[in-house]
Amino acid sequence: MIRFFTVFSLIFLLACSVRAEPPLLFLHGSPYQGELMYGYATPGSTVRLNGEKLSARKDGWFLFGIGRDDKGTLTLSVEKGKAKIRKVLRIKPRKWRIQKVNGLPQNTVTPNEEEQKRIEGENKLVEEARKKKVRRSVPLCFSVPAKGRISSVYGSQRIINGVPGGQHNALDIAAKTGTVIRAPADGVVLLAHEDMLLTGKTVLMAHGNDLTTSYIHMSKILVKEGQKLKKGDKIGLIGMTGRANGPHLHWTVMWKDKRVDPQAFLRNSAAFCSASAKPAKKAKKAKAAVKKSVKKAAAPKAQETPKTPDEKADKEKTPAIKTDKKEKAAPEAAKKKTEETAKEAEAPKDKPSAPIAEKENKK
Repeated sequence: MIRFFTVFSLIFLLACSVRAEPPLLFLHGSPYQGELMYGYATPGSTVRLNGEKLSARKDGWFLFGIGRDDKGTLTLSVEKGKAKIRKVLRIKPRKWRIQKVNGLPQNTVTPNEEEQKRIEGENKLVEEARKKKVRRSVPLCFSVPAKGRISSVYGSQRIINGVPGGQHNALDIAAKTGTVIRAPADGVVLLAHEDMLLTGKTVLMAHGNDLTTSYIHMSKILVKEGQKLKKGDKIGLIGMTGRANGPHLHWTVMWKDKRVDPQAFLRNSAAFCSASAKPAKKAKKAKAAVKKSVKKAAAPKAQETPKTPDEKADKEKTPAIKTDKKEKAAPEAAKKKTEETAKEAEAPKDKPSAPIAEKENKK
């Protein structure tokens, strides 16, 4: 009996001495107001933002947004088994433009009681559509939905017909009436409305993992509610229906209830849109970089390399990025970002959209 307890005690002490290996956490982007950041956690982990569980892809990638006026800190935690790591991000402020917009229909600026009720009802329709659950993995590579001139950027403080208004939490792309608007990534149509007082012909799309995009002021809608779209499919045509003083696309990107900056989103997404001619060589370098980062963080063992989707280059050119039509197993540009992330793990740069790599001890 004494021998049995001695053996049992040794096994118990040995088990206690083996520390659970922390999961990996990588961040792509920088925590500025209006940013939509990409994150990677070891597949199978539970990811939480300020205590709220996030929806992640099977390969470990996830998204989270920061609102225009958000302040303070964000706490990310990743758990796998009994191991856990934690990262605190301080939200960085941005300066916003003041924009004067004149020539809008006055009833859309100062609506009467009947028109106000109509606006409230239409806003409710949009909110209900956005709450619909869509079971699909969010694509990581997005493209600009239409070609044209950027006429208004995200975050601007508006003065409309001489009256101070709200913020412009979208991106305006000005072009001729009839210019084609295309799906920036795969998704499903949640709402297609022909005549809203403020937004005119309006389409709302869901892309998965709580990410939605909307298309406003169109002259014609070419999709139906419930329709599944592939990247590049036609959504509609640019117009100036609703509250508009010229033909343009008002493009909104939302993560849950937070409107984020479409330009910052496209900039971060661009890392997942480029294909490499030598994927095997790049994968080997990325893996070596991750192992080096793990050693620096004093981890007991090398961690697995983040998996990213492999995409073919798209021929279509956009203002700032190259887009893809197809996503497969692992884009090498994202792996290149992982390599850069691993090298800069010790001292991440304070720069918009700079990748951050985090490896911490168990807490």
